Amino acid sequence: MLEITNLRNGSVLDHTCGTETAEYLEIPVEGLASSQSDVWVNDQLAQRCDRQFKAVVRLQNKINTITVKAVDYYGVKTQTITVAWDKKSFKRYNFFFDDCCFFLRWITLNRPQSIFDEMFLKRLRDIHNKYGSKFMLNLFYHDDHHDFCIADMPGDYKAEFQANADWLKLSFHAKSEFPDRPYQHADQAKLAADFDLIHQEICRFAGEEAFIPPMVIHWAITNPENFAVLKQRGTKCLSGGYLGLKAYLDEKHSVQVTDIGYHYEKDVAKYIVDKHLFYDNFYDLFLLDSLLCCNLDDMATIRQNFERLAQNPRNTINLMSHEQYSYNDYFNYIPDHLDRVEEACRLATEAGYQPVWFPQGILGNTGWEKEFCKKSKSAIAFPVRRDTLVTEFE
Repeated sequence: MLEITNLRNGSVLDHTCGTETAEYLEIPVEGLASSQSDVWVNDQLAQRCDRQFKAVVRLQNKINTITVKAVDYYGVKTQTITVAWDKKSFKRYNFFFDDCCFFLRWITLNRPQSIFDEMFLKRLRDIHNKYGSKFMLNLFYHDDHHDFCIADMPGDYKAEFQANADWLKLSFHAKSEFPDRPYQHADQAKLAADFDLIHQEICRFAGEEAFIPPMVIHWAITNPENFAVLKQRGTKCLSGGYLGLKAYLDEKHSVQVTDIGYHYEKDVAKYIVDKHLFYDNFYDLFLLDSLLCCNLDDMATIRQNFERLAQNPRNTINLMSHEQYSYNDYFNYIPDHLDRVEEACRLATEAGYQPVWFPQGILGNTGWEKEFCKKSKSAIAFPVRRDTLVTEFE
């Protein structure tokens, strides 16, 4: 018997989990082992109390491994887990819109003087000016509702997109809205071709500065073997539903694993629901869920979500919605949709969350890229000397 009980493989840790300095994050490692075993944590002899063990380690790298070894007359047992250190973590939020294409069609048809003459973009700029919010717009190549293609979008507005790229960015979502779940069974070639097509168009009419790697693809599902396509193109995190999500407005919640979660098993899905953040060391990806979705959550629900957040605070929250609900020619138009978006940004700001781009760094925290860009991903957590441990369990 050997098991770490206070951490799991994939835990993302920050200053709330221990003691942080400029050089390390010191955390406890606790677990269970046979009472007759000597237990070592990263080659440091752990404290014992019956079957329990406890030690303290110092994480010194972005990605760290912790190895526990139990030695007795039956032999040697080991458990190794990988954890991430979100160094100098701070309260931050990301906001993305899926299924975007309507705003580009309007600009193409009307050829306004400014892209912000378009209703949707104008409102987003107003929200940005009030709260500093940043918005990711995840694009379809083809608008199935109006038979419009972003290849028809003129390049006349590139300079304006570039000038606003500090708060407004465009990304890949899918070739088109239908059929549903387009990448569930697609191979790498299909996903890569669609991604590159949209990336090429964004660079053409908005500039490379306006592009940001995606953190969700249409329906949040593809075979994990396809993750390499996304990672090669800059993806560092994936957002999804993972467990009991409503995929349609009339669906009922359940406790079952949803397929809107990249095929992850129930243990990972349940952990993300509880902790909201997970590091997959097999694919070097951070996984997260969303605090709310403005086209599913009304004003009262959005406020309730932030009330619950205040009772159980965390440093990272993802906000999202879908563009088409903003337009009165859409069959599921929501008149107060953009009011909900503004309310979510207002509440995030008042709760102390800063707007960031989650696809950069560890969910918008770029400290490691600035300080440790040359360090190895496979670093080991540094053990604390045994004489620094407390002498008995608290």
